[in-house]
Amino acid sequence: MTNLNEKKSFKEILIGRINWKIALIVVVLICMMGLFNILSDGIFLSQRNISQLLKQSAILGIVSSGMVLLIVARQIDLSAGASVYLVSVVVAQMTVVYEFGLFLSIIVALIVGILLGAFQGALVAKFNIPAFIVTLAGMLIFRGIGYVWTNAATVGPVPTNVIFISEGYLSKTLSTLIISILFLVFVSYAYINAKKLKQWVNFKEGFWLKFILIALISAISYFVFLGYQGIPMAVIVVAIGVIIVHFIMSNTTFGRNIYVIGGNPDAARLAGVQVGKHLFGGFVIMGAIYGIAGILIAARLGSAAPTAGNLLELEAIAAAVIGGTSFSGGVGVIPGALIGALLLSAIDNFMSIMNVSSFIQQVVKGLILLIAVWFDISIRKKQS
Repeated sequence: MTNLNEKKSFKEILIGRINWKIALIVVVLICMMGLFNILSDGIFLSQRNISQLLKQSAILGIVSSGMVLLIVARQIDLSAGASVYLVSVVVAQMTVVYEFGLFLSIIVALIVGILLGAFQGALVAKFNIPAFIVTLAGMLIFRGIGYVWTNAATVGPVPTNVIFISEGYLSKTLSTLIISILFLVFVSYAYINAKKLKQWVNFKEGFWLKFILIALISAISYFVFLGYQGIPMAVIVVAIGVIIVHFIMSNTTFGRNIYVIGGNPDAARLAGVQVGKHLFGGFVIMGAIYGIAGILIAARLGSAAPTAGNLLELEAIAAAVIGGTSFSGGVGVIPGALIGALLLSAIDNFMSIMNVSSFIQQVVKGLILLIAVWFDISIRKKQS
């Protein structure tokens, strides 16, 4: 019998902590980025291009994080693109037509996004209408409302203080300070956790494993952001949102119950989990994400365009699945979706650099999604 108090070695800690699906995606992403850099004569991995790539993937990243939450709970959201578009219309109308201030416009946009999510969540949780049908209807309703409100015209340009939310940069001095503070915060958090778990794992090895990862990410951040113009505001906004969603999923009872519901809804009910309440909460969180993404897309485009958010929900689903989220429910992590979003954005970015047709980009991303789903199904069969 294994002694529960026996401390694990570094190798055991490493093997036990690795999510092999995500590890494979990371390896694929690194190989692809290396290949793209060679084919683009070093342009792809330049500090300027990587900074632009992170900024471009921000909206997809935040929406895909919400999609992970819903797919883990065995739900789906086909209205994400239309909802984000409608919120962008709210931002543009508030700032351009009605000339409200930035702060009030942001608050209203977030409230509208939350109401859209709550409306769909209530239909799913209270009336047991399948999320596929509810969000498909929502996709038509929300985009239709936006078209009626604007007469399907572009509303803009939005004020420069709105544009700054997506297109602005923090100064290099402030960027250095933020990266340094985050490095100290995450290292301290890793140290505290390692101390708590020292009864089961070797403290030094458990801590240094995390320290190396944190230091590597910090070094890359210094190189990329300080080598160009600083940290993009879009990255800051999305990072805050994603960290909150990740914390909810990983460190709260609500998040743990979402995984339980996705794993087996009937067992969750028998265990006393209020499934309807949690599904409603999941859609409300997704609604808040509509708000954030809608503000960002209006800021990026400088207006509310009729095409804003087109196919965003499909790319978010693809990013979540590529990042290891299973359509069977109960499996998925936010970092994986971010990696998936970065991979899809990297493909778009590289093909744009190489002047490849946008139609071919869609074909390539579709093939990657098929491969990711096939990989997930194959692993589940072997595990069974």
